[in-house]
Amino acid sequence: MPNYTAADWEEIRKKFHHSLMADTALSSLAQNLEIKDWHVRGADEKPSKYFDFTWDELLLLPEIAGRTERVEHLCTLLKETLAFDDPFGDMVAQVEETAAKDNPVLKALTRLHIPEDFPLALANLTEGTRAVCESEGVRTIGEFASLAQKMSQRVIIGGDFRSLLNALTHGDEAGIGEYLPFRPGATGLHLAEALGLAAGKLSRAEQLSLGLTCGARLAAADTVGVNPLTGEARARLEGNVRPGMAAALEWFKDERAALFQRLGEGGSLVHYLAVINDPAREAIAARIVAEAVPVVAPPVNEKPRGFFARLFGRG
Repeated sequence: MPNYTAADWEEIRKKFHHSLMADTALSSLAQNLEIKDWHVRGADEKPSKYFDFTWDELLLLPEIAGRTERVEHLCTLLKETLAFDDPFGDMVAQVEETAAKDNPVLKALTRLHIPEDFPLALANLTEGTRAVCESEGVRTIGEFASLAQKMSQRVIIGGDFRSLLNALTHGDEAGIGEYLPFRPGATGLHLAEALGLAAGKLSRAEQLSLGLTCGARLAAADTVGVNPLTGEARARLEGNVRPGMAAALEWFKDERAALFQRLGEGGSLVHYLAVINDPAREAIAARIVAEAVPVVAPPVNEKPRGFFARLFGRG
């Protein structure tokens, strides 16, 4: 019988964490392999009982302590089982790879040039949907696509989770634009729309009030019952949207740099944000972005200036 080491055990137990046979009785595994039966009887005598222990801990277990042949028997039993289990693992991996290729949401992301690593934190999703995604360790739109395909096959999903999934599945560009900073008729994601979505994290009433306070020209119907905010209320709502806008400016670094350069050359922030197509959100975004634009000092005239030039402002 081979002599096993701590390194061998680490490799075996690591692989068995993902094995289909992790909760199969050791005695059954021994019978399948046609080798010596496992010496301990009990409902818990499965690989999962042992593979959480380190090598040193394994050697101290009552079932094994002081009996070298028992630890070697366990290692052989698990290692030989893995040899049969691996083909099944390969098959599962191939199925998952095929499913990924056939995933209509991933195909839509590719076709529309939406990067799979776009963070869901910048998407317009409810807290409930965010909680579901976080519980599954999903942080990007690409991971959302994979999760959505799995969930749609086993559970009923609704709300904005289902709406975003449907929009991406069917290439509904207007629908996609409700949740991602996507511009219908174009491809890719855009900073201006991302800033609009960040402003959209407020309730509609809050958007209108803050937008009016920031100078938005609202339609008459939107001004009913809407009043400019006091300093404290304004600061609170601006504080609610500022982190999201800062995150958008950080993620869209190239667009941010181009925008700041454009503004430095006299470009219009109002015109840039007009694609949001919502006066309240545009005004809120303009207010917050204006704070982030670096102040560029006027060019220094390095030409020496004499007394009379300085006196009369010439030079």
